[in-house]
Amino acid sequence: MLHSVLSSLRRVVADPDVAIDLGTANTRLYAHGKGIIADIPSAVKVNREKGSIEAVGKPALPSAKNNSSSDSILPLHAGVIKDIEGAAYLLTPLLRRVHHFGLIKPRVLACAPTDATMEERAALVEATLRAGASAVKLAPEPLAAAIGVGLDISSPYAQMLVDIGDGVTDIAVIRDSTLISTAATRTACSNLHTAIQDMVLGRYNLSLSLSEAERLTQKIGVLPTPKTTSIEQVLGINPSTGNKLTAQINTEEIFQAMFPVINKIITTICEVIRDLPPMTSCEVIENGICLTGGGACLPGMSALIAAKTSLDIRPVADPIHAVINGACQMLKGKMTSEFWLT
Repeated sequence: MLHSVLSSLRRVVADPDVAIDLGTANTRLYAHGKGIIADIPSAVKVNREKGSIEAVGKPALPSAKNNSSSDSILPLHAGVIKDIEGAAYLLTPLLRRVHHFGLIKPRVLACAPTDATMEERAALVEATLRAGASAVKLAPEPLAAAIGVGLDISSPYAQMLVDIGDGVTDIAVIRDSTLISTAATRTACSNLHTAIQDMVLGRYNLSLSLSEAERLTQKIGVLPTPKTTSIEQVLGINPSTGNKLTAQINTEEIFQAMFPVINKIITTICEVIRDLPPMTSCEVIENGICLTGGGACLPGMSALIAAKTSLDIRPVADPIHAVINGACQMLKGKMTSEFWLT
């Protein structure tokens, strides 16, 4: 009996048992045996005077109602940590939920963009350790996403995945469980929202909330068509008076504002395809592109990428949760060290 207990404890201590997808917009946490126990905005509110955590997730998002003693912190930008302390504050209450027997700190598998620098990877490790992890291993996000949507990553034929998140577009070509080519651009959905906000502010002197900019992208998408060209009513705030106002905006203006962002994403994808060796390029052309991340859900995104690359876009289930679902599978499968970034 004692031997069995000790063996269980050794396994708990030795194996990563928590997976984290710490994204620019949302943080998701999976605990072995419990499932996904957090799927929240990447925001934390800290009381500066007391040094205490007041809220995480949606209640912590910046608001005009915040009192003077509280800071709303958005610790990530462009897919990586910009505020280590803020990220630790965000993760601390989440990791407390998964302490084994109330004592043993969890070992964590965290996902990072393929273009994350050594300093950015180190920041992710440090924030996770500060939050209460006993050890941290890192996995490349597109590899996790590929596993999460069911790609056979062990295939001897090259497969291409494009993950369009909130802060980064991450591209990988995978063969034999190995990332044989990667590229990323710190341009993604958040840049679409910012482009819309900047255009409306400049032309209409109206400040749009992030949620209103998100609503517009989700409604009209990224590919202009006769059906999507219309007049949209938007609600914002006059920055001079603070009064709420509405404006009528032609969707053509919105598409024009988003074009440089979309063009950057498409150009990066096309450059990756262009630079592949001939044999690998043929395999990618045969297999098409697997599209994941929040950007995969925007109307017209799949059709636009297909038109610009002349490749088929593979439909996948639940593209938004591809990374965390794949990280879950990596934990369950006890995958070995070749999957971790170093």
